[in-house]
Amino acid sequence: MENRGSQIWIILIVIAIIGGGAYWLGNSQSKNPTIDVKTNTTIKATGVLVGTFYDGKEGYSLSIPSGNSSTCIWTYIGGNAAIPGSETTYARSASEKHTIYSYDYYDWKVSCMDDFGNQYTGTFPDTE
Repeated sequence: MENRGSQIWIILIVIAIIGGGAYWLGNSQSKNPTIDVKTNTTIKATGVLVGTFYDGKEGYSLSIPSGNSSTCIWTYIGGNAAIPGSETTYARSASEKHTIYSYDYYDWKVSCMDDFGNQYTGTFPDTE
């Protein structure tokens, strides 16, 4: 009889350990994690001058002063001005320029980032 009483206590202890572990696991992880969203965030970008050229076609170019490589996204308004277009240029070395031909597009804007995470915006020459 005493053997049966010991078995019941062992079973109760195992059930308590399993139940306690399940309760701890269920409550140790947040069911609704919160995400901190910051609004009105300003990203600092350095201005770089955009130059013009003509080599049979009219175009724009710029150089990023830092980093080993960089990426620029050029946006523009096309003929119907309904949907802006964009083109991406890549410079694989610090001395390589970002070059784009303007064709018939207008209202150009350019944003760039180097491989160190520095951000740049292009300042276009006055067209007047």
